[in-house]
Amino acid sequence: MKKRSNFTPMERFHEILIGHGLDATNVGINHIRIFLDGKKLFDYYPLKMKLFDYHNWHQLTYPSFLEGVDKWETELDGIIKKLMVSPQ
Repeated sequence: MKKRSNFTPMERFHEILIGHGLDATNVGINHIRIFLDGKKLFDYYPLKMKLFDYHNWHQLTYPSFLEGVDKWETELDGIIKKLMVSPQ
């Protein structure tokens, strides 16, 4: 069996979720569901770095440093903040 690469730095991903008070559940292979106060906020697919907020798909930038800031973290943080203001 060929092993798949996981592009999402999962430890940092979970740190960001915890920082926002979010919970995560593995739904299947390469599928994580994120909850805010017990309600679905979005689904995340770490192998492809895609996020589905139940209205739109978001493709996060694959990890690389840009001027000392990891862009995917900034994108993820921005999407979470936007969704927390207007939950699904």
